[in-house]
Amino acid sequence: MALCRVPALVSSSWLKQRLPAYLSQLGKGASSSPGSGNDAPLRLLDTSWVPEPDVDGYKEFYSKSHIPGAAHFDLKTLSPKRPDSPIDCPIPDLKLFREYVESFGITNNTHVIAYDSLNTRPSVRTWFLFRLFGHDQVSILNGGMVQWVKEGNDVTAEEPDASQLRSGEPFNINFRSDLLLDYQAMLKVVDAQSAQLLDSRPGVGGFYITDDDKSGGHMPGAKSLPFPIVFNKDGTFKSKEDLAALFANNGVDLNQPIVATCQRGMTACALAVAGHVLGVDNIPVYNGSWLEWSAIAEPRNIVQRKKE
Repeated sequence: MALCRVPALVSSSWLKQRLPAYLSQLGKGASSSPGSGNDAPLRLLDTSWVPEPDVDGYKEFYSKSHIPGAAHFDLKTLSPKRPDSPIDCPIPDLKLFREYVESFGITNNTHVIAYDSLNTRPSVRTWFLFRLFGHDQVSILNGGMVQWVKEGNDVTAEEPDASQLRSGEPFNINFRSDLLLDYQAMLKVVDAQSAQLLDSRPGVGGFYITDDDKSGGHMPGAKSLPFPIVFNKDGTFKSKEDLAALFANNGVDLNQPIVATCQRGMTACALAVAGHVLGVDNIPVYNGSWLEWSAIAEPRNIVQRKKE
């Protein structure tokens, strides 16, 4: 069956409308759960995560409160940091990703809905990972848990039965290498200035250095687009029109190649989502981002200056 293109973002009202049917079918397996307008079964994932290694997203957030029917999707399980690498969030092993995704009953026919309780970083990262592994049937709950609660919707501490989530059907991977850059690929882009480099870290103390912190800086030719600017004050993504104006006002040509980067490969995914909303489906992410680049790049490729 040919699947329709799903939107990058879905609203709380969109999910609320479908949640009762989803909950009634949840125990019958992913293949029989209700569709989302394109006949695809749903799976709702709570991706709440923080970078501190000693904070367990399951204990700190999911186990206390989550959207009914949501399963906890642990990015730390998928991307354990390797002690011999400066990369903070490695790309998951293909076998690990497939088996982990299958444990939620997710197949290539499933419409995945990702959300989190915090700052949208894990949601956009989850969206990116699914697309990287060839699954375009993935959306973000716009505004996440905060917006869901703000609109008066129910939350729970009750967890779906993990054994009932499994469908027994496979999740086949079609890895999209065009969405990912490693250090050597990024170095070629920087040297040739063959793409617009968008850096989503904070402008001061990240993209620029400060008097008391010299750990910041950026790649030659990079533009600073701190990831919070793609969001409204309530945590939802800005409208399509506002996002288009945002890119244009920062000198970004959406018709030319773009690469997104950040601190650890998380918030750069927000720029990829914003691009997708505007019809640019193929913005790649430099996964090592600044943590890797600042650790191994030659001095000529590290620009350190204060904001003017």
